[in-house]
Amino acid sequence: MAIEQKTTVSEKLSQLLENKDANEIKLFLNDEYPQDISEAIENLKEEDRITCFKLLELDQASKVLSELNSDTQMDLLKSLGPDYVAPIISLMGDDDATDLILKLPENEKMSFLRVLPDPIQQAQVKELIHYPSESAGGIMSTDFLHLRSDMTINIAFNHVRRQAPEYKGQVYYLYVVDNTNKLVGVITLRNLICAPSNDVVENHMSDEVISCNVNDDQENVAKTISKYDLIALPIIDDDNTLKGIVTIDDVVDILKTETTEDIYQGSGISDAVPSDELINGKVGFAVRARLPWLLLTLCGQTIAACIIASYDKTIASIPIAVSFMPLLSGLSGNVGGQTATIIVRGLVTGDIELKDASKHLFHEVRIGFLLGIVCSIITGFVAWFQHGNQLLGLVVAFALTCSMTLGVLLGTVFPILLQYFKKDPATASSPLITTMLDMTTFAIYLSIISNLIKSLR
Repeated sequence: MAIEQKTTVSEKLSQLLENKDANEIKLFLNDEYPQDISEAIENLKEEDRITCFKLLELDQASKVLSELNSDTQMDLLKSLGPDYVAPIISLMGDDDATDLILKLPENEKMSFLRVLPDPIQQAQVKELIHYPSESAGGIMSTDFLHLRSDMTINIAFNHVRRQAPEYKGQVYYLYVVDNTNKLVGVITLRNLICAPSNDVVENHMSDEVISCNVNDDQENVAKTISKYDLIALPIIDDDNTLKGIVTIDDVVDILKTETTEDIYQGSGISDAVPSDELINGKVGFAVRARLPWLLLTLCGQTIAACIIASYDKTIASIPIAVSFMPLLSGLSGNVGGQTATIIVRGLVTGDIELKDASKHLFHEVRIGFLLGIVCSIITGFVAWFQHGNQLLGLVVAFALTCSMTLGVLLGTVFPILLQYFKKDPATASSPLITTMLDMTTFAIYLSIISNLIKSLR
């Protein structure tokens, strides 16, 4: 149903543009969901895209702008200029405005910052820009409600009523600070409403507050919110000063980003280029993201080819042995990739901890050995009956058991080592593991064949 609705919005907009009725287009654009309008606008020509965007009311324009992909955002900012876009950006949350400005070239960031009409937002965006984009500070919002611990309930309630209309997000929790802005507690709206009006906030708040530091990785923030079933999470600095909050809707974006990043890295694609640029961006971006691992794989496979070439006499003497090399390579690479995927997921979700690394290593190696035995028995019998050579079947079976066990070993060790050195375990990509396995598998298999060449003839 969702797909049909999006298609209808796009088609309807195209029809209205053909009729060139600006009033109808304006009414239509401002009456639809921003998510649907953003998808429809992205499919238009640049001229029509600018025309439609200029017909949006400010509030709708800010929502649509935040939903557009990076390329379309940058095209609109460049075409419309800082003075036109500044009032639109000012209606965004501080975190969304920061994300947008961070995408601009360095020489244009200050131009857009200077024309933001709200000096408070300008100062907050300037502060957020200095945090790493994937840190808690980089994704937090500075637009939130907080109370003083020494406020009476009546004063606190009136404070919330006055501030709420200007607050752009939902009110989840009310965080409590002392007179130096240090986080000391949290109180729900329900508890605030139910508390006696002449009592103080401190007596009704919870002082057991779960928080994250501004320097924590965004993945850690997502894990914390998920682990404790929170709707929002306060972000503090090293002095326990409350700096901002991260809400559950931010976590959805984090998980989407992290999952996409892990999938790309697991396939040997660099995460340096945003995913929307890989799909819809310039060809150069996609080449830059995919080429490094391909070059590394090329080097590895060149070494594997040299290993094969060094056994040219063996291959010439028993050419049938070569027919099983793709099988050995494919199965060992596949089981290595499976293992790496399982271990990476376990490390990311926290199901696997470094202190239990040896236990998981032993567990996976046993699984790899048993998988290798099953596949080797089948492959050995196929080789024996197909070529009438029992020894060849045993050699293929032994080499396959060794290569599959080694594949599981590499698929387990690589992600754990990366995690130990505080690197992203997803970097232990399948292409890397497969390349290393090809080199070792071919070397093991051909050396055995070489040593048994007389018996195999």
